Amino acid sequence: MKQLAKHTLLIFPIFLFSCSKKVEHHGSHKNSILNENFETFPFLNTPKWTADQKKNTGPYTESGKYDQQPKTSPPGALKNTIPLGENNWLTAEIYTRTKEPILIDYLDIVIDPLNANNKVLKLSTPIHTDAVILRPKKALPKKYELSFKIGFIDYGDESELTGYSDGNKMAGPWRESSSVGHNGFYWFALVDQLPKPNNNIWSHHHRKFVINSWNRKNDQNTVNVIALNDTSDTHTALGKKFIRYVDRRWQKISDTPIDNYLPNEWYAVTFTRTSLFYKFSITGRFKNAGQTTYKNKIDFHKNCIFHYNQTPEELDTRCIDNHVQTFLGQKFTSWPINSAYPDYFMIGEPYINYHGGSVLIDDIKLKTLEATSRSAVIEIGY
Repeated sequence: MKQLAKHTLLIFPIFLFSCSKKVEHHGSHKNSILNENFETFPFLNTPKWTADQKKNTGPYTESGKYDQQPKTSPPGALKNTIPLGENNWLTAEIYTRTKEPILIDYLDIVIDPLNANNKVLKLSTPIHTDAVILRPKKALPKKYELSFKIGFIDYGDESELTGYSDGNKMAGPWRESSSVGHNGFYWFALVDQLPKPNNNIWSHHHRKFVINSWNRKNDQNTVNVIALNDTSDTHTALGKKFIRYVDRRWQKISDTPIDNYLPNEWYAVTFTRTSLFYKFSITGRFKNAGQTTYKNKIDFHKNCIFHYNQTPEELDTRCIDNHVQTFLGQKFTSWPINSAYPDYFMIGEPYINYHGGSVLIDDIKLKTLEATSRSAVIEIGY
């Protein structure tokens, strides 16, 4: 098997960008749809691999203050950023410490195991220090629906090594601990800054909503649905605490999955964002519930979901974190008044110090939702 494993926040301004896309008005909504189905090989003009610059873009990045406390030195690595989809709306980001990487070891187009007439993307992180994610090129629209298929998951097993080739894999230099015993990946994560492959601590401090698999010890093939709770304390390494969807309702508990995925199945995932709520659905065959759909929505105002607001006007002042906290001698709050946090998604395995394996992905679709009363074909910004 492949070699595998696995608060407080300083805020930096992020700005929305736009591009042009033809859309059609249908009745009372205008829907701009961007889709990637991987039917043609999208990696023909792949950029060259370049050295990871180890830029410090925040306290939890590889060269940030958090990681410099133990005087860490980020290891040498290579990266690649690959545009995908119509108008390059989608981007693949790769990080590896392999000296002469081969692209198809990380991203490849393969035949769908259940349909010989369909092609799908295989995303792989062969070594626990590799990372690969899919993300949008730009910040997401104010209201949108994202859907995709994901399945045939191979991230961890029931052995003591949780899928790793040996027990010597470490999470350093950012964490002085073993990577063995932790494996998994993000089915979907909504974050408040443009995501890149990073150490696991960065992701913990920038997540808004998560569907993931965290496989360890007796918890294998887990499916977790999580919103991040701003009213909780901020853990230096783990970020905000969880509001989990468990037993068909939202609960402020930790480490409880909704069910367990089966390794040779496809799952259909949909995520919707409005100014009031997040909504998710996962359809497929699960270990406990069999063929079913898990779905629900979570209200921002009732739950104070961390960094929900894309604009200052959306911010509910009841949710502002008024507790002044100190980090490395600097005082701040993790959600200041008049702040704004655009949405970005990432799918895949972003950690450069944990996790490894592979997963299949297909039919990624982003639909912009915006109310209108006209019916016409127009140019809109995305």
